[in-house]
Amino acid sequence: MRKQEKIHHNQRKTIRTFVAIEPGENLKMLLTDTIEKLKRMGFKGNWTKPENIHLTLFFLGNLNMHKIVDIAYKMGERISGFPSFVYEVEKLGYFAQGDNLKTLWFGVHGGKTLEGIYSEVKKSIIFNSIDVSKETFVPHITVGRIKRYPDHWKALLESIDFERIEIPVDSIGLYSSTLTKRGPIYKKMYTIDFEGGVIING
Repeated sequence: MRKQEKIHHNQRKTIRTFVAIEPGENLKMLLTDTIEKLKRMGFKGNWTKPENIHLTLFFLGNLNMHKIVDIAYKMGERISGFPSFVYEVEKLGYFAQGDNLKTLWFGVHGGKTLEGIYSEVKKSIIFNSIDVSKETFVPHITVGRIKRYPDHWKALLESIDFERIEIPVDSIGLYSSTLTKRGPIYKKMYTIDFEGGVIING
């Protein structure tokens, strides 16, 4: 394949893409400890791997590389000089349909600063002709998607307690997601640093 043809081919290729904030090591430890407790209580599910944990801001779907690059650099423009901040992980929560437990998650509180970074990222995405105007932000970090659970699951979940932890944030990431039989594989393509601009991760 000639070079020009290869470039056009790569532009047509699409990548599952999302924007997220990377966690600290203390959050990975909390995830591991919490999942072990849940397993001992009889919960079964598809658990988030520590290396995959993140706070999702936007899932963008399948995009070509040209669009991904445009979004990365527009985000770099909008959040340049944004102040570093912390968000707090403060509780274990769940999504359910009636009495059917579906998903477990860590609740996140980031105040006006987290809402501000979400708003700037949203404007960057809309600028690149992706309509996320109707999306609402309910910040949470997925612990697992549940397949089986004990009868008294609500009481068991209420018994799980932990000290709230703080996660420092000085950048956001633009990630690819590859689906496999063993679960998704995430790779950070771009780091958008509040002070250092856009960093290409590969």
